[in-house]
Amino acid sequence: MIIHQLFPEPVYFSKLERGLTKEELKTVNKYKKKTQKNAGNSRTNDNYVLEHKALKNLKKDLHTKVMDYFDKVICTDSLITPYITQSWINYTKRDQFHHKHNHPNSLVSGIFYISADKKVDSVTFYKVSLDDRIRLNIAKYNPFNSTSCLFPVETGNIFLFRSSLIHGVNKKKGNNIRISLSFNIFI
Repeated sequence: MIIHQLFPEPVYFSKLERGLTKEELKTVNKYKKKTQKNAGNSRTNDNYVLEHKALKNLKKDLHTKVMDYFDKVICTDSLITPYITQSWINYTKRDQFHHKHNHPNSLVSGIFYISADKKVDSVTFYKVSLDDRIRLNIAKYNPFNSTSCLFPVETGNIFLFRSSLIHGVNKKKGNNIRISLSFNIFI
């Protein structure tokens, strides 16, 4: 018997190879004062935070990861150049969440964790099912029958994935403020 995995859903995981500078952290903290309510948590009013001068090097480092994703996952030719479009910071406190969503008008999306504790922080990705009318009781979960996948996250983690992939954050536990920078990529 052979089981073929057709059309797998890639989720790229990496880490930033450095800590954020004092200037970068100062900028992130300034943005905390300029937020709006989101469905379950808060986010910056500014949708282009990576254009801030103090975050220029962080944008370059994230772009390097984007190029690696395009090279290893999408395998595009050299005429296609990905670039980061929108970017914003999410702030999630205890008992807050981030609703299930995807990112329209984008090809690839990313999440960079500025501050997160893997003991209490995570991100969940959801499988889009074309037929949810019949649900079977599952005795043992595997990549073929699972409808979601939860990843614990910590400071420095980077995830890249197709923008159409639904993702969200369950109700936050722990007393830390989880800070994540989300961004979209186009070509």
